[in-house]
Amino acid sequence: MNAVLMEESEAIEQLRGDLVALAMEKGTFADNTVLKMSQQLDEFLVQFIKMQQECKQP
Repeated sequence: MNAVLMEESEAIEQLRGDLVALAMEKGTFADNTVLKMSQQLDEFLVQFIKMQQECKQP
């Protein structure tokens, strides 16, 4: 995995941890703030997958 992908992967894992912590604090995943963070994580995951695919192309 190249350095950029590794950094992105670490950022995703950090955001995932933050999301779980926020959901625990709010007591639900249905809170608007939690939902917004979840959507942000989804966007990062889509971008990460696209970057992975681009790196695999010859």
